[in-house]
Amino acid sequence: MWFKNAQIYSLQLTDEQKALLRDDTKFEEILKQKAFRPCQAQEVATIGFAPLFGRQAEAMSFSHGPHHFVRLLEETKLLPASVIKAELDEEIAAKEENLGRELQKNEIQTLKTAVTAKLMERAFSAQRDMLVFIDSDKGYAVVSVSSAKRAEHAIAMLREAFSGSFPARHFQPRCVVEDRMTSWIEKNELPQIFALGFDATLKSTDSEGATVRVSKEDLQSEEILGHIKAGKVITEMQLIFEDSASFVLTSDLVLKRLRPEDQYLEQNLPESVDDAVADMQSILLVQADLMDNIVDALVRTFECE
Repeated sequence: MWFKNAQIYSLQLTDEQKALLRDDTKFEEILKQKAFRPCQAQEVATIGFAPLFGRQAEAMSFSHGPHHFVRLLEETKLLPASVIKAELDEEIAAKEENLGRELQKNEIQTLKTAVTAKLMERAFSAQRDMLVFIDSDKGYAVVSVSSAKRAEHAIAMLREAFSGSFPARHFQPRCVVEDRMTSWIEKNELPQIFALGFDATLKSTDSEGATVRVSKEDLQSEEILGHIKAGKVITEMQLIFEDSASFVLTSDLVLKRLRPEDQYLEQNLPESVDDAVADMQSILLVQADLMDNIVDALVRTFECE
């Protein structure tokens, strides 16, 4: 139930949408209309809403005031191109031997379609889930993935659930994020709310596009400054936020490897009780408060719209 990554979207919800989010019964109804179902024989992928707490409870959502959580489940058929090619090559060879001639291009394409359909029925499936957190008061949503494509799948499902309207877009900073992060090191201007971690990615701004990744390094070392003087900018940087959480911040304002600090959890996470759902709800509420603080900090730091 922990957000290990975060794609952040700003929201402009209508009063009607806010009211729907706070009406547990109606919110559950619209989520169940888009519930997850497994892939059928010829489907490559499916996605839908799933019970938030897994087998522990049937509820699709959990809300506490303006904080709302849902879970999406994706299923994808695993059918590598190499497997299709190997099967197709065998089919082509057998067909050409039987006909005594080479197959034409359109015949090969028809055969490929048939082979793919046959393999699809036997293909293994993989399931992955995504948590979504919505703060209807502050007007933002968080999807617990680092992939922009997967996050968009989640937002698309929310649009479907809300009858085609869920006004979400990625945060729009009014500054160049990589330039600002680079200046934190180059000019020693790191905001007080952050402390430096030990990992970073630097990329050259010239046509060569050279990339340097450092891990467990002093980010204020001469080596890092040397890369910056050579024309590289920081595109990813590990930060520690107010002794509460560490994460890698990207130039797209995506959070990767998000992890609450032990001290923060000791101070804010209630003791475990003999109720699995209640414990998971406590974890979500702690994350909601933490995410509110992080998002507020990002908005101020990068002048986000």
